[in-house]
Amino acid sequence: MKNKLAILTVFAALFFNHSDVVMAQALGTNLEEGKGTYKNRTFFNLERYWDSSKILNNPHKGWEVHYYSNHLRNYGSRLSPDDSLSDFPGLSNIYMRLAWSFIEPEEGVYNWSVIDSVVDRWVARGKTVSFRITTKETTFVYATPEWVRKAGAKGKFIENSGLRVKAWAPDYGDEIFLEKLENFHKAFAARYCVKPYVAYVDIGSVGEWGEGHTAYSGWEDVPVEVIKKHLDIYKRQYKNTVLVISDDFIGQRDADDDADYEIFYYCLKNGIGFRDDSANVGWYRTLGFGPSCIRSPELFNSVYKTIPVVLENDHYRDAVRRDMFGDGSGFEQAVRETKATIIGFHHFPREWLNENYRYAIRVANLSGYWYFPKFAMLPDTLRTNSDRNYIRMTWENQGVAPAYNKYDFSIRLINKKTRAQFDQTLAESDNRKWLPNEIVAEHCIINLDKNLEEGNYDLLINLRNTTEFNKDKNIELPIISAREIVPGWYKLGEIWVK
Repeated sequence: MKNKLAILTVFAALFFNHSDVVMAQALGTNLEEGKGTYKNRTFFNLERYWDSSKILNNPHKGWEVHYYSNHLRNYGSRLSPDDSLSDFPGLSNIYMRLAWSFIEPEEGVYNWSVIDSVVDRWVARGKTVSFRITTKETTFVYATPEWVRKAGAKGKFIENSGLRVKAWAPDYGDEIFLEKLENFHKAFAARYCVKPYVAYVDIGSVGEWGEGHTAYSGWEDVPVEVIKKHLDIYKRQYKNTVLVISDDFIGQRDADDDADYEIFYYCLKNGIGFRDDSANVGWYRTLGFGPSCIRSPELFNSVYKTIPVVLENDHYRDAVRRDMFGDGSGFEQAVRETKATIIGFHHFPREWLNENYRYAIRVANLSGYWYFPKFAMLPDTLRTNSDRNYIRMTWENQGVAPAYNKYDFSIRLINKKTRAQFDQTLAESDNRKWLPNEIVAEHCIINLDKNLEEGNYDLLINLRNTTEFNKDKNIELPIISAREIVPGWYKLGEIWVK
């Protein structure tokens, strides 16, 4: 018995001290053939090809640039006409936050050019766009057009020692104001939100800068029933558009009367998601939050599985001056806590990118989905006369959120001698089920062409966008370039077809 124990002990020591050697032997001497792990199956371990530092430019996620941010001069105005920000890692969306008065200076007369000029420039370059239209600003008098007040809408001019102007704040529940507001959004939605390039619309018709609070107007809570009327306008006019709302509509109310959660549940009931405009804002650190300075992470957790979360960093120069940005780890933590898919910042994009290029890569990849193909298993041989051909793909989503659009998963077989190829899209695959921090396997049937000639084949995989905008764009994977045989197609290994 002692001798047996001694032998087992020696064997265990050899195995654990030389596990790399044992594993290498188990995987076989020719990794391209995927032999050795299972005696009667082909198995490819794809982790050896991962490259998490690779720049990925994928749809429906990543960075957005504030082209307009309350003013027309911020922040796209410094970009030269020929600067497409093509070197901005993971840039996918152009965000426009501007006042209603800029677009409808007279009732029924629309200055669409202020938006069309941006849309035409960036949509042609494959970028989506999104909007927030505000009704109250703090640096000029009329965010709501003056003609609305003259038509009889109630409101007041705000005197605030911290402001240079007496800005007009509408009575957000006034019936004339609401009527004119809905007429505007009806026209706006008819022009833009039937387009596939619109990523989301940000509900911004209440409060300072559209954030839902009245910090510069006396901290008066807007009644819940009034908030609901505004949400209803957006739901009526933007029936097929992703809608998000600032978490300040909920978290910045002054009274402790449960109105915050009444608004929260009304948003959930109506399929409205959340955004946070306040990552890295110094005031939250003063209040004791940190390091992400996210006040209500639970709000985002309630919606992120079905609606993309939008996260915005504080004004960059302010964050740097107050030592809030630092190495960016606070904002990165905010991305994790909110499970953000779209991420942005307040600053001129070219200047910001010059100071944060490597950081932009890392956080762009982390936001939203980030798919790593982990393992692939197939029969030892694919047979043209068999109905038991399959591929079992294992995926790991290392991003913070799922994808909200379905992408086609396809395989390609290329005969190594004749270069003849066979493609198939695998209907059983659904990337929307690859949730963050989960490892998911999918078993997909391969229906081989009966006329496929016998031989050794390269096996490649591909993910492809199926939505109308940027249709057929490849989903880039964090795989080393040597395995990307043709753009968007990644080699798993070799397999024999008989």
